[in-house]
Amino acid sequence: MRIFIAALIPDEIRTQLANYIDSLKRNVDGVKWEKSDKLHITLKFLGDVDVSRVDEISNLLGKLVHGYSPFNLSISDFGGFPNFKSPRVLYIGLSRNNELSKFQNELERDLHNLGFNKEDRRFIPHITLARVKKRIHIRETLPITQSIFDITQIGLIKSELGAEGSVYTPLNLFELGK
Repeated sequence: MRIFIAALIPDEIRTQLANYIDSLKRNVDGVKWEKSDKLHITLKFLGDVDVSRVDEISNLLGKLVHGYSPFNLSISDFGGFPNFKSPRVLYIGLSRNNELSKFQNELERDLHNLGFNKEDRRFIPHITLARVKKRIHIRETLPITQSIFDITQIGLIKSELGAEGSVYTPLNLFELGK
């Protein structure tokens, strides 16, 4: 089963981002936009994992979230990976939060201790809005409303690939600080 670990976005922020995506659609061609119910902050993509390991990963997450309070973040910018001139992904950038970075580093370390590969790239908190499907054309980028919000939940999420795109199903949800 294909899984990842994510910080879950509050509903009001997902609604705001869905409206932002709608405003971008008339100005950006050549991308596949994410649906609002799929918006999240990826903390670790695990890929194909045997179903027998879900409990082990869940136990690790349950222990890790207990030591953290909700993460306060703000929307900072609109950008692209690997760069904005030739992006494969369009995203909303988020403010740096030392506690979120510490959490992600501990998660990376603990999962490596369970035998998962370590990520080589530096963690950059962001929310993926679209994936570039062909040559992209951006007529105009619109400013994003600066919003401040709290991340209160971490999820272990199953991702199933299908003809219409991926479908995300939470396997386990964890409340920060509980």
